Amino acid sequence: MTSGILGIMACPILEDELVYSLSNDREEKDIFLLDNDHNKMIIPKLEENGVPYTLLNERSFLSGEAEIPGDGYRIVIWMMDLGLHEEPENLRIRIRELMSDFQEHVDAIALYYGLCGNGLKGIEEWSSSNLAVPMTICKDRFGKVCDDCICVPMGGTDNYLRLLKKYPGIMYFTPGMACSFEEFMDSMELFRGVEKGDREMFKMVLEMADYKYVMKIQTGLGDQKNFQRCVEEFAEEYELEVMELEDGWVSTEVADLTYGRAKSLLNGHMERAA
Repeated sequence: MTSGILGIMACPILEDELVYSLSNDREEKDIFLLDNDHNKMIIPKLEENGVPYTLLNERSFLSGEAEIPGDGYRIVIWMMDLGLHEEPENLRIRIRELMSDFQEHVDAIALYYGLCGNGLKGIEEWSSSNLAVPMTICKDRFGKVCDDCICVPMGGTDNYLRLLKKYPGIMYFTPGMACSFEEFMDSMELFRGVEKGDREMFKMVLEMADYKYVMKIQTGLGDQKNFQRCVEEFAEEYELEVMELEDGWVSTEVADLTYGRAKSLLNGHMERAA
């Protein structure tokens, strides 16, 4: 039986995998969601999947004024700003700062992130030297940290490299990306230096990079009601053709491994503390 507080810091693009894991975990647990401006997409997903949660004031929790009640298995979800991806160095610095704050209030940390342009390269080594609680990040079955948010539904690095080799120069869209494509575009390395919301410049960059297709990657997770519509709207706005990845590529393996590893770390930490 799991006990202790698992702190989850999640990129909005990977919230579909997080909701999937929470909804499929039948163990009794109390879930708390820190209330901030980055929750607008995950809240309806939690509710649609029947995952009960309690909103908790972010500032009060991090200051120690609001404590997590009860005992047993408790989860605190802290959704991150998608804009952190704009600069890998800023992502590296900020995530480390936030983890340092978060560790004061949880017993283990799970990062729902990949390397993200190498912004989080070395985060495990840094954490082992600087944090008092264990942490994990999205990794494949071989222990490799996933490169980015496409690598996760591909099941890890090897399959992701196969995808890139077979379908190069294509904009990949999972439901999480498609249904928040405006914010996602603003955060992409491809558009670094382009003013936020400058759609004409975005279109020009895509043309210069010779992008002709957007690929729909059906994970079966997230906002299925609007997935197709969002892909089509994006394709129309940026004059791209839509193609769909064939069956057999997508997997929830990384999501399963990440969540399972986080629970194991939590149990191990609590046993040592006892």
